[in-house]
Amino acid sequence: MADQRTANVYSQALFEAAEDAGSLAATSADLAAFVEAMQRSRELTAVLYNPQISSIQKKRIVKDLTAGGDRIFVNGINLLIDKRHPDLIPEVYDGFTRLLQKKNKVVEVEIVSAIELPEETKAKIRDRIAAATGKQIDMKAIVREDVVGGLILRIGDIIVDGSLKAKLQQLHNRLARATIVGSEDSFETAS
Repeated sequence: MADQRTANVYSQALFEAAEDAGSLAATSADLAAFVEAMQRSRELTAVLYNPQISSIQKKRIVKDLTAGGDRIFVNGINLLIDKRHPDLIPEVYDGFTRLLQKKNKVVEVEIVSAIELPEETKAKIRDRIAAATGKQIDMKAIVREDVVGGLILRIGDIIVDGSLKAKLQQLHNRLARATIVGSEDSFETAS
């Protein structure tokens, strides 16, 4: 939890610096490319996370990798290295991206279903959420075989579980709380 708070502070600072410099797009693109490089290269990640490798050596590697990159981005990575937080780079990127989406009035939507949805269905969902939120939609569709009927939507931080499994669980919970009244011949629930 403390690491997430620390990452949020760095995300906010990096975002504000990039915004003030007018380089939000460049900083975002370079940060995304760097995080992708970290995900693809175990060696890069191992070097950045290794406490036995000096900050000077790490920054030299970053300088070589980011030659010609956005100045705000490079300074942000170097600051994280100097403060011994290179392990927070992916979380800083996530936080930066959320701030950028908020500024640009973009909401992230994830649709989870058991089967691939037709493009027409995805477009209708996108349009309805856009109309309801007044924001642009960045939508990702995920197929998960464990979803039994229906959909699970994640709209920003809100999850709407319309799957059959969730509906059956809700019914189970209501039945477990229900009080049955009446005689053997007829009964009703009093809930």
